[in-house]
Amino acid sequence: MNETALADLLALLPIPGPPAGEGQVAAFLRKQCSKLGISDKEIVHDNAQAQSEYGGEVGNLIVRIGGDRPGPRLLFSTHMDTVPDAVGCRPRLDRAANRIVNDAPGKALGGDNRLGCAVLLHLARTLLARNGDHPPVTLVFFIQEEVGLVGARGLDLALLGDPQPAMCFNWDGGRVDQFVNKVIGSERFTIDITGIAAHAGGRPAAGVSAAVIAAHAIAELDREGWHGRIAQRDGVGTANVGIMQGGQGSNVVMPALHILAEARSHDPAFRRQIIARWQAAFRAATAGVTNQDGQRGSVAFGPGPTYEAFALEEDEPVVQHMLAAARQCAIDATLVSNDGGMDANWIVAHGIPAVTIGAGQRQVHTADEWIDLTDFDKACELAVALAIG
Repeated sequence: MNETALADLLALLPIPGPPAGEGQVAAFLRKQCSKLGISDKEIVHDNAQAQSEYGGEVGNLIVRIGGDRPGPRLLFSTHMDTVPDAVGCRPRLDRAANRIVNDAPGKALGGDNRLGCAVLLHLARTLLARNGDHPPVTLVFFIQEEVGLVGARGLDLALLGDPQPAMCFNWDGGRVDQFVNKVIGSERFTIDITGIAAHAGGRPAAGVSAAVIAAHAIAELDREGWHGRIAQRDGVGTANVGIMQGGQGSNVVMPALHILAEARSHDPAFRRQIIARWQAAFRAATAGVTNQDGQRGSVAFGPGPTYEAFALEEDEPVVQHMLAAARQCAIDATLVSNDGGMDANWIVAHGIPAVTIGAGQRQVHTADEWIDLTDFDKACELAVALAIG
């Protein structure tokens, strides 16, 4: 086990950094890169937070490391944010089991994706020790991955270095021997239902409940197989209600309800079909719920963060480079498809082929999350092999 990389990881895990609140994580990473001898002009932030629906403390952190070897610039990326439930985690090193566990009940650990941050710090430390004996490398630490890959969407390509990177290795996921070369596309969308307020005790029949409209629509979608795992004649995918916000009090018929939902599919046309079916269900439910005077509510739809699916074939140079490095590190690698969405979706959309690698994340986003340090150690070794061969 590389003890310096392990120390970096243990220092990173407790730093709070939910989406749009990554400032402290970025400050830690900047300080470590400066200590390694990387000049301040090569450690920069873009302005990705300005295009974010969520605002934010900082943009993506970009670190450029020059190299004297000929060859294309390589991009290594990860994300700084964790799910909000990881704020307040208490990581504990269990050397006997060779893992990191969490002593904070009910909290996620934040291995997704402080593991990636530690891997990239290890890579930077190794490259700086080689005094230029490597190709040029750029590291990117993204913001706001957990809320729809928002930081990667807003990446300033002009800051990556000249020439632009030819390929990217993105650190996220789980197992170090599973390389993600195909990722699903996702589209988040909003549903805003307007009902009619009325006193829930004195005049309930005068109201139109936004909650009842939503209940009718969601029940129909679930009954007909358009909620959760979807397998219809025209395709497969998933759909989910993620957030519902509404109501003024228990004594008021709910006058408004805001919903954030999502649809996923590897087929963009089928994803649009899912959304169209949802919109039809909510329109029908709105038309079908009336008050005592025959009045109805209304519904409106809006867009949310979206990213497109991609698939890289095994003969792509980035995939071949990854598989060659895996063989060098004695990793029995497999290529896998992922249905979760990763920063690689936007990296590919920006024109840079990207493969995603895990670093030991296990049961992420849950109170049972833990970190496999055998995988983490191998991930650090693999990052170096990718950069220098």
